[in-house]
Amino acid sequence: MSGQTENLLMGKYELKERIGAGSSGIVYLAWDRHLERHVAIKEAKCSAKQEENGMLKQEMEMLKSLKHPMLPAVYDFFLETKRYLVMEYIRGESLHNYIEREGAIPEKQACAWALQLLNLFSYLHGQKPPVIYRDLKPDNIIVCPDGNLRVVDFGTAYHVRYDSRAAHLAGTAGYAAPEQLCGEADERSDLYTIGATLYHMLTGHNPAGPPYGIRPVRCINPELTQDMEWIVEKCTKEEPSKRYQTVEELKTDLEKGTFFGRQHLFGTIGKKRRNQYPLRKLERRIWLTEKKTTGLFTAGFLLCGLCAGMLSMQADGRETPLPVIVYNKQGQKIIIRYDSAYKPEGNLLFELEQELFEKEGLFELSVGLTDCETGEKQERIFYIRGGGPEGAAEAEKGK
Repeated sequence: MSGQTENLLMGKYELKERIGAGSSGIVYLAWDRHLERHVAIKEAKCSAKQEENGMLKQEMEMLKSLKHPMLPAVYDFFLETKRYLVMEYIRGESLHNYIEREGAIPEKQACAWALQLLNLFSYLHGQKPPVIYRDLKPDNIIVCPDGNLRVVDFGTAYHVRYDSRAAHLAGTAGYAAPEQLCGEADERSDLYTIGATLYHMLTGHNPAGPPYGIRPVRCINPELTQDMEWIVEKCTKEEPSKRYQTVEELKTDLEKGTFFGRQHLFGTIGKKRRNQYPLRKLERRIWLTEKKTTGLFTAGFLLCGLCAGMLSMQADGRETPLPVIVYNKQGQKIIIRYDSAYKPEGNLLFELEQELFEKEGLFELSVGLTDCETGEKQERIFYIRGGGPEGAAEAEKGK
């Protein structure tokens, strides 16, 4: 915008700069000369006549009917050459930009932010009729200076009525639930967008960009817990009936975890996960031996036809991805990365440092596998009793 006249709306709103674009228009930072405060002004994309009953007016009416600390307040709605919506200016940066700058969000923080978003969705879904947001994504989430989140851009939100479809297709590729492509959405669609947003936070990968889609989060960041991987996967199931059905269900699982390790391996979530991905017996035998010359223990597994996943150990409530040296049946050294696929033939030997098992106690040795064709996940747990070479050589197979 150029010129004093073009920069002034309604004789009092002085446009400063463009700060974003939403589904229903372009957003500017402005100065309210009368009340001496910054505001956010959204300009409709279409003409005033076209916008008479358009998205910007719907957004205004929606926000006027809602009162929640995570939502912006509405101050004004007026017509000049186009229609304009004046809202509270929320200081901070988009979660998208935050992730671009800081990288993946630590699991504990991502969980806390997901719970904040669920509190908002609990409020929205509790309206009569329920309000379905449909377009949750990091671009629409503001990280405030105090570390809390606010949500903006209600241009696609609507009151759901179960006897009719949404007024128009809405959502963002990579984050929107599959049914939204057919113009359908309900509370479970919002939970899908929560899962996709949580995926972006935990991995730093935008599901709308290469390699596209939502993969198991531990394939990207093996330090994440299995519980969190299971939660993200359940949120983003293609069929709505297989997802969490309510906000409260998802909140319950998130609130159970401290997410510092495999805390729930034998708890509620862990049991669900093992039942959902039944383990077939893959290994023919397992042995642990001390190599006198190298000071290493060797665990041998038969991993027929599956893509190698991750090897990790838990002790003292913490899970640690293990650096391993892998050999094939010819004795050749193999490099297996967490994000690569390898179809082994015959036995693979994983060599682990002896020092890992010198401390007394029971250790969990976990081998996680993913079938690259079906996406089926499998896991095998072994228990190793530490306390020196004698104790480490004693292994108990996990059930």
